[in-house]
Amino acid sequence: MNEQPPVEQLAYSIPSFAKAVDLSETTIREAIKRSELVPSYPAKMKPIITREEGHRWLRSLPDEPPQAH
Repeated sequence: MNEQPPVEQLAYSIPSFAKAVDLSETTIREAIKRSELVPSYPAKMKPIITREEGHRWLRSLPDEPPQAH
């Protein structure tokens, strides 16, 4: 058989990125509004999250939950 290797995904729509990281689309959109997560706009309208930006954002997240006051 001549089976092709899977194509590595380089970017995600907001819904597919939210699914990939098991968070809500609202959480992702809020991170974008706070400029914590920076989308790209290759089609000038539809935002995408590049793999590199997604990894950078995930590494920037806190390791522990916030402390209750």
